[in-house]
Amino acid sequence: MKKVTKPTYIKLYEQILKSIETKEYSVSQKLPSENELAKIFDVNRHTVRQALSLLKDKGFIYTLKGKGNFISNIKVPYSISDKSSYSSKILDLGYEPKTKLLSSNIIEPNEDIAKNLNLSKKLKVIELKLLRYANDLPISVSYSYFDAFIYRDIINHLDLEPFSLYKILNKCYPNLEITKVSTVFESLVAKNELSELLMMPSNSPILAASTLSKDQEGNYIEYGTSYFRGDTCKIKVDLI
Repeated sequence: MKKVTKPTYIKLYEQILKSIETKEYSVSQKLPSENELAKIFDVNRHTVRQALSLLKDKGFIYTLKGKGNFISNIKVPYSISDKSSYSSKILDLGYEPKTKLLSSNIIEPNEDIAKNLNLSKKLKVIELKLLRYANDLPISVSYSYFDAFIYRDIINHLDLEPFSLYKILNKCYPNLEITKVSTVFESLVAKNELSELLMMPSNSPILAASTLSKDQEGNYIEYGTSYFRGDTCKIKVDLI
C-alpha cells in the first residue's frame, strides 16, 4: 500500500500546535513573523501562511492587524455569582482588560427585554453594546439594558476612560448593590457581525449568557446577553 504523505503545511501546523500545547509559546505571546517561521522550518512563506490560516481557523491563534499573530489559549471564567467587575477578574488572571463601547441607544424594548425588566413596552430602555478584551483578544460582545428613566444618569457618564460599566454604575449610584439573580446559557454559532467583532471564523461556537440582576431591595436593574468566544470561556459555579 502506498504511504500517504501529509502536505507540508499540515506538518508545519502540527509542529506549531505542539509548541503551543507544550507551552513553548505562552498565552498571548506573539508568534514569529511569516518570514521568521519560513527560515526556522525551512519552508516557503505560502506554506507558513497556510499553516497559520489553519491555526487561526481552529482558534489556536488570532491576528491583530499590523501587529502579527498571537496565541489565543486564554480561558476566562464566567462566574454566575461573582459581583466583581470584568476588569478586576481579568486582572486577577494576569491579563490586560479593556472594554470598548460600541454603541449606546435609547430604544423601545422588545418583549423579552420588557418582560425581564418588568417594564411596559411603552417605556424606553438604555441599550449599551460593549466589546470586551483580554490582552487585545476580543472575548465577548455584550448587550446591556436598563430602565431609561431610572438609570438615565448612565448616559451622561459614558465618556469615562478607561470605559468600565461597573465604575459608571458605582459613580452614578454609589449606594446601589447589584446581584445576579439568574443566568441562562445557550450554545450558538457566530454569525457575520459577531464573527468579525470576535475575530473568529463564521459559524464558530459561541456561548451566550443572558443575565438578570436586581438591587438590594429586589428591584430589577439590568438585563443583558453576553456572547463569548467558545474557546476562551469557562463557567464557574460557586455552590457556597
